[in-house]
Amino acid sequence: MHIGFAFPNSSLPFWMGALALATVALVFALRALERRRQSRLGRFADSSLVPRLLVGYDAAVRRPLNLLATGGFILLALALFQPHWGQAWQEVSQTSRDVLILLDTSESMRATNPLPDRLERAKQEITSLLERAPGDRFGLVAFSGAAALQCPLTLDQGYFRAVLNAVDTNTISREGTDIASALREAIVVFEEEQERTGDYDRNSRGVLLISDGEQVSGDAVAVAEQLSEYARVFVIGVGNPDGAVVSVPNWMGAYSNRLRGNETHVSRLDEDTLMRVATAGNGAYARSQVDSWEIDQIYERFKSLAARDVSGALRLRLVNRYQWPLAGAILCLVGEGLWLVVMPWLRRWRLWRRSSSIANAVEGGTQHA
Repeated sequence: MHIGFAFPNSSLPFWMGALALATVALVFALRALERRRQSRLGRFADSSLVPRLLVGYDAAVRRPLNLLATGGFILLALALFQPHWGQAWQEVSQTSRDVLILLDTSESMRATNPLPDRLERAKQEITSLLERAPGDRFGLVAFSGAAALQCPLTLDQGYFRAVLNAVDTNTISREGTDIASALREAIVVFEEEQERTGDYDRNSRGVLLISDGEQVSGDAVAVAEQLSEYARVFVIGVGNPDGAVVSVPNWMGAYSNRLRGNETHVSRLDEDTLMRVATAGNGAYARSQVDSWEIDQIYERFKSLAARDVSGALRLRLVNRYQWPLAGAILCLVGEGLWLVVMPWLRRWRLWRRSSSIANAVEGGTQHA
């Protein structure tokens, strides 16, 4: 018969050893208390005289108290271990949140601050977020001068990672940086999801925009306010305000009057735009850090989103039998209390029995005389 516990079976020797040590410590503590009690009686009278002076006294009467206390402790610990045995069909439900990631793949994301470059750093942060939220659904939208859905919302993190690894600055053919187009694409994704599933709960949805904020076209703040009707918008800024040099291809000059082909451009993190996008989207902003501090902060915000049931299935699982040792522990503790109540009556019965034996002996001696 297979038996499981609340912890992995591989750590069972450790926990059983800890229980054995705790039990031994308890036994020694109870014995020390009994010796202390005997010493207090010894101050009153010599130990050999105690049974004569305290009629009905017997140290053996107290032994069940220690046995019941020790047994109750062991059974309570076993209940905390939550032993599982026997199989039964149980419904297993999975809760999830929807997180749609908008990843900037424009040429400015090739800047080498932070190293190795902004796009690779963004991918590392997304991977860290996946590890923290294994039960959530993730989708991916890549954008530069336009936006396109690369991975629909899915629980399959393996597929999502494969798509994420394939994304680069050539994924979207139209150059430039249009954050507004990415936010509009997110609205389209959520509208289609609502039509397909009938789920209109925006409290379980989040959008994570990762960009350097260097916007060439579009009004991202206005679209973020529209998107807030569907989901909360969180933003991570990649880069720093000091900027880094990025070479500009010939065909990119057409998207900005400031740029001409075959020139270099200092790409700076535009935190002001990104903060305003996060505020309009009822979310939060954080700048990318080497120690992934911002991912921890964003994930804490994601955890505030409401989780919803996305699947349920019947599976054969081991049944938790913690009630059995817990019931035994309760019986031991109740038995200890009852024994404390019985002890005075037992002593009276011993006293009555001894008095009867003395009276019978006296009466027999009188008749014999």
